[in-house]
Amino acid sequence: MDFNEALKEENQRLRRLKLVVDFTLARLYQDPDLSMLEALEHVERCRETALNLFPGKEPTFELIIRPRLERALRGRWPHEMPEELGEELTVREPESS
Repeated sequence: MDFNEALKEENQRLRRLKLVVDFTLARLYQDPDLSMLEALEHVERCRETALNLFPGKEPTFELIIRPRLERALRGRWPHEMPEELGEELTVREPESS
């Protein structure tokens, strides 16, 4: 694969990621029937999609995309955040040691 093909593929993955993030944010802000649990599931699916498109880039997701999603969640459900989730909103399974 030459440089131009690699660049084209990277741009396609970036466009897909932007679409997924934008769709997730739109759903979080605009779907009147969305429960908080469903919203958290959408956030987790967005994370999984991002990591499938860009393996090994979890720190980038956590620094750039997750804060946007968390703002949407806190804006919509400011008093309903489950305490067991702590400061970071996530539905991931705990990492085993």
